[in-house]
Amino acid sequence: MTTSKTKAKKEKPVEKNEQAEKSSIIKTIVLSVFDENGPSPHIVWPEDLKQEAGLLIAMKTISLLMGDSTYQNGEVTEGVNYFGVLPFPDLKLNGLTYFFLIPEPKARGQALAATITILIDDENKVFFYENMKYLRIIIDKTASQIQKVKKFDKQKEIMDNLREELFEFSKDLKDPYSARRTLKILLVGLDRAGKTSFLYGIRKQYSEIIKALPTKGVERTEETIFEEQHSAISIWDLGGQKEYRERFLEQRKVYLYNVDLMFFFIDIQDMDRINEVLELFTKILDSLIELEEFPPIILCLNKFDPDLKGSKDIFKSLELIADEIKKNSERFFIKIFQTSIFDHWSLISAYSFGLSQLSPNRELFKNQLKKFAKKTNSDAILLLNENGIILSNYSKSDISEKVFEISAPHFQELYKLFKEFKLLKQDFIVSSGMVDESKKVIFKKITVDKYNLYLLLFMKKSLEIEKIERNLPDFSKNLAEIIYTYI
Repeated sequence: MTTSKTKAKKEKPVEKNEQAEKSSIIKTIVLSVFDENGPSPHIVWPEDLKQEAGLLIAMKTISLLMGDSTYQNGEVTEGVNYFGVLPFPDLKLNGLTYFFLIPEPKARGQALAATITILIDDENKVFFYENMKYLRIIIDKTASQIQKVKKFDKQKEIMDNLREELFEFSKDLKDPYSARRTLKILLVGLDRAGKTSFLYGIRKQYSEIIKALPTKGVERTEETIFEEQHSAISIWDLGGQKEYRERFLEQRKVYLYNVDLMFFFIDIQDMDRINEVLELFTKILDSLIELEEFPPIILCLNKFDPDLKGSKDIFKSLELIADEIKKNSERFFIKIFQTSIFDHWSLISAYSFGLSQLSPNRELFKNQLKKFAKKTNSDAILLLNENGIILSNYSKSDISEKVFEISAPHFQELYKLFKEFKLLKQDFIVSSGMVDESKKVIFKKITVDKYNLYLLLFMKKSLEIEKIERNLPDFSKNLAEIIYTYI
């Protein structure tokens, strides 16, 4: 016989859970699986979610992410995963989605494509960006557990645990959230390292480079990748003279707090100050660790001008710098670029790579390019915006990537010139014989929703424009789904 006291004890957790569900920022959680019926919502919370809403979430997430050649060939299920933030305007929701594979010997490719999607109100989407590291960890953990079990009850238990963990995590967080994500990018280095000139070079404001004076204190500017972007990007150009370096290190809680990306500049033509610049780098990393900030770092070995590329002394200096940097930076993600204001592509490559690290959808973009490359027999693809910023790239080999280093900026300028003088009958330029006669480079303008973007394709075998045109509508549609949450 159960007493009323015992009943009360049993009912109390239920009331607590219901209260948590109502107050939580988390509105919907869906495990979708591509089964014999196609993309289907497999486990849904809340359970009374409308059927058409669950089906929309399943179809959009799985259809957008399917098609990876590894999955189709049935080679492995590990490592086939992508995170992304997707808008669901029809539901007025925004979703963080994780695509993965569930082993299934009887299925095509010996695996079932699956997604876990967490949805929140659209106006609260900054929640994803501010808590991305934690969310990625717990969703990845959940997916790994689901991969190991086949029974529905076990999978539901795992998803219930995810829901409870999300409720527990989000209950003490600030609410409401800002409608716009705020990003902070630092440019740091000694005086005369070329930080300000780097920005002018990116923006092709060459006359300003000549007039540039040493930065006093900090200069703040705003970056725009798209006209209607959901993030405010603030660039802090920190003065490199000793008094300013000392100031921003002393006031590190102002300057180094909430940093999303850092560009660090070393003047490779001034090796007399190498110890000074490495000391600054170490102090900055120590300060970031103290503040528990671990932004991606783009290390620009700057003033690597074209006439120096054959210098043995310069290459010895580059090796020395790289070795010293690695000694003190094991807790950080660091990417090294050789840059020069006389090589615009070197600036764009470093800058674009840095910006791409801020995108929650960078894996989705690369996956889309990979799929498009397979369908069009392309060795490599670059996707650029109107300002020449590389949004994403895919390449099968280093040789193809090298061709692009030479080709991309010239093709974009050539395209705009031809377009201006009405020399183009169609929205593309074709060039051949850059490596051998069997390879062709195609530069093509495409429209993705309201944006004009550009594709640079390095194609093998015969010219197959019709394959590009045939696959372009689906490609553009998929890009439109993820472009608004690029940053």
